[in-house]
Amino acid sequence: IEEDMINRLKQVVYLAEGIITRSLGAIQVRIDNGEDPNTVLVTVFNPMPRRRTEVVTAVLDLPYQGPRGEFALIEAETGKETTTQAAGRKPHWAIMNHAWDAPMMMKSERFTVCFEARNLPALGYTTYKVDRSRMFDRGSLITAANTMENEHLRVSIQPDGTLAVTHKASGVYYEDLNYYLDNGEAGHAWMHHNPVVDQVIDSRGFPVSVALEENGPLLARFRIDTMLQVPIGLDENGGDPWQRLDGIGNQASRSRVTTPMTITTRVTLRRGAKTVEVNTRFTNQAMNHRLRVALPTRRQGTQCHAETAFDVVARDTEFQPGSPWYQCQGVTFPMQRFVDVSDGAAGLAFLCPNLREYEVTQDTDRAITVTLMRAYELNLTTVSCRWDSHPEMMLTQCQGDHDFTYYLYPHAGDYTAGGVLEEAEKMVCPLEPAQAGGHGGEWPVRQGFVEIDTPDLAVAALKQADDGEGFILRLYNPNMNPVSGKVSFYKAPASVGLVSLEELAQEELPVNNASVMVKADPKKIVTLRIRF
Repeated sequence: IEEDMINRLKQVVYLAEGIITRSLGAIQVRIDNGEDPNTVLVTVFNPMPRRRTEVVTAVLDLPYQGPRGEFALIEAETGKETTTQAAGRKPHWAIMNHAWDAPMMMKSERFTVCFEARNLPALGYTTYKVDRSRMFDRGSLITAANTMENEHLRVSIQPDGTLAVTHKASGVYYEDLNYYLDNGEAGHAWMHHNPVVDQVIDSRGFPVSVALEENGPLLARFRIDTMLQVPIGLDENGGDPWQRLDGIGNQASRSRVTTPMTITTRVTLRRGAKTVEVNTRFTNQAMNHRLRVALPTRRQGTQCHAETAFDVVARDTEFQPGSPWYQCQGVTFPMQRFVDVSDGAAGLAFLCPNLREYEVTQDTDRAITVTLMRAYELNLTTVSCRWDSHPEMMLTQCQGDHDFTYYLYPHAGDYTAGGVLEEAEKMVCPLEPAQAGGHGGEWPVRQGFVEIDTPDLAVAALKQADDGEGFILRLYNPNMNPVSGKVSFYKAPASVGLVSLEELAQEELPVNNASVMVKADPKKIVTLRIRF
């Protein structure tokens, strides 16, 4: 069952990637890129309905022209050069597939480059031309030893492997960010239990190595290797496993025998970025333990905010009498894409597309602690207080390679004023670069299709209507205040109407200069049907 689910999810990912590739190609062939077949173009697609300026990483296969091989990217519409940073170069034989002929091979050089895509149209694209008469840009984001800096953030790697981040706009300094905690796991699929004799291992006490992996005018990246030793499993010590699983007491302890676990953390800062990108990788060989990442915020508010489906909810960080968690420790909650801790003046958000469990500690650190992995023995129960153990089903022990990417976002104000929701949407809607050649078409080299002028209206869906009549744009307001915004289209629609979630007509909206005004009450979902 476990392996079938993993394979099924992989199929979903591969199908989605194929659909994206073919869809971008269908848009690309309609763009008028000029008739010169020797032109090498890069089209950057922005899947968000808001304008963006970001540093993009792209892999390009360019025809081999000799040893020099440098180039710059030029905006096709304006002719302006954009900053281009070289990140890698190697010989490559590119395979060219032709529907009417056998595949062919082209001698090329494969470049990995970073470049700044400026003012990309909302839900649209911009095209760049490769100019091989120009050179890559030089420069550095490194400002001191193990320190990188852009317009918004200063990030320093500390000797113990943690991060110190200064948010320039607010002047708030965060330290001890991104250390790891590993403790025992005596629970099951439904619930975490601590062994009665636990060992909470703190990564700050282990050897650390720091290396600068990449540096340029647009992007800098450090690698941190933290070499932990973790117990290999649990010892029951004569206790009753069923009582342990029921959570009514146990005699378990973490094993005295340990195994190495090196956590490799790559920390990336891009020019213009408001977030710090963190990639964490490790190979797990132990059993019955939980690994978490900790981010001390030291913001002494009494609530945090976490995203849920169509909503952002406030949850207590100090449990008062009457709360079901009063005097409880280690209480975890679910999130979708982010959790934010703020005192109203400033805050820190943790953003990730695929990690779901967090705790905000009740001590003065107010640390956001996010579960990376929970390895446990599979135990099933269909009758109360009776457990059926399956130690042979090892996938619940999470052994093997793990890879997570998440973002740290310090900001001024609370999560609304700080624009946390917009940063979360950027995270799950990355810019998509695609290489192409010259060809004609009916669309310009730069175009946007849909733009929403406020980040407080989040997008849940943009799709064809179920009955094929127009398109459905579903928005929602997760905040406590009403939101009004303007939705603009690339051409005037014939009609725009409010519909229910079942896409049943409710009300027609007035269209003015290819745009409509939309109002969403607090915690309200608004669905539009657009016909052209």
